[in-house]
Amino acid sequence: MSSDKVDLVVWPENVIDVADFAVSPEYAEIAAEAGRLDVPFLVGVTQDAGPGRFTNRQVVVMPDGSIGDQYDKVRRVPFGEYIPMRGVLRAIGAPVDQVPTDAVSGTSRGLLTVPLDKATISGDAIDEVRVATAISWEIFFAGRVNEGVEDGASIVINPTNGSSYRGTILQTQQLASSRVRAIESARFVVQAAPTGFSGFISNAGDVVSRTRIGDDAVIIADVPLRTGRTWYSRLGDMPIVLVMLGAFAYLLMRRFDDREPAKTRTK
Repeated sequence: MSSDKVDLVVWPENVIDVADFAVSPEYAEIAAEAGRLDVPFLVGVTQDAGPGRFTNRQVVVMPDGSIGDQYDKVRRVPFGEYIPMRGVLRAIGAPVDQVPTDAVSGTSRGLLTVPLDKATISGDAIDEVRVATAISWEIFFAGRVNEGVEDGASIVINPTNGSSYRGTILQTQQLASSRVRAIESARFVVQAAPTGFSGFISNAGDVVSRTRIGDDAVIIADVPLRTGRTWYSRLGDMPIVLVMLGAFAYLLMRRFDDREPAKTRTK
């Protein structure tokens, strides 16, 4: 497959930072590139949402230049994307101005619907691709991915930007979390990052390909569109929670049995 023959392009989290994406020069450039390749782009955008507030959003830009579906990050990073109890902390002298603006939490489920107006490179004729979307550290939360799977997603994307973390520890943990989400959902995971790892993880949790941290690179892979639900997708953590509660109750009973005084029969 040549580099200019793709069905979908995924860009990382917040690589575009503008006041209003729809009227920005960056939008015009993305729309032109989507038109050139004749494929939808999924791009990470932060934009103003009122005084001291912003949105962290993944936006679908169609080949005709129109803006399609959008998903706003729901699980914000405390003390990274927003300051909890900002007024209280400021009053006691905390350096809250180091995070000067607060991200607005999204309210929608973790899904992007991407229309396709032509057959895929593999020759499949499908109307749309549903994409489970977990932005940045949302990939650490199984429920964010599972919402998209419940709503019919056939692949998972994790646009991210680990610019606050210079080493490899957190980046490696995030890649490992993407592998867990792939197994739980039985979906391929596409992770895109300007500073961390970009890569493709198979539904079995194997890293098919990845960049080194911070590589300036374009990587391409054939990603199967998978359907169906795993037992974990349907039941979540409940079986594990029940087992743990049962084990705790058993140990508690054993402890009380051990404390019961010994009895002897006398005559």
